[in-house]
Amino acid sequence: MSKLWMYHANCPKGEIVNLSQAEQLEQDGWVKSPALLDLPKEDNAAKMDADQIERARPEDLVGLVKTMGFKVLSEVEFEAEMNKAKFSAVPVTIESFSDEELIAEAERRGLKDSGGSTASVDDLLNQFNEDPESLTKAEHVELGNTLYSLGLRENMKEATLIEKINAAINEAD
Repeated sequence: MSKLWMYHANCPKGEIVNLSQAEQLEQDGWVKSPALLDLPKEDNAAKMDADQIERARPEDLVGLVKTMGFKVLSEVEFEAEMNKAKFSAVPVTIESFSDEELIAEAERRGLKDSGGSTASVDDLLNQFNEDPESLTKAEHVELGNTLYSLGLRENMKEATLIEKINAAINEAD
């Protein structure tokens, strides 16, 4: 036998019934979809009317507002929250950074354009041989690309640049 779900105002969650019973149940007010039931809507609104609200004590109103999902603050709590928000959001401007911090960040990002080195490639090689870390990234790139065609870029780590130049010097010797 075939079965069917049917719904009634007294049984809104439904019941499985035999298909042969469906016609009789429909005459008794049963339907084939719970959407067709004319059930009273759940009222989540406040259970107080305007007169009751006017006569209510402040504590009762606070409780009512809290049941609606709102946060209720006293004047003192509200002022404390406002002061906390006022002083916690200190704007950071570029003027608040030192020149050294800005230069270091520009170099870290590879944004600092040295405009090319004023020293000759031979001077750069001599300086590199004395102290490889004394050169800037731009000077490392210029030295490695001019003398050894290494394809270096300023976004590489300084240690990588030095390592590649040292390897090229050792191969040339």
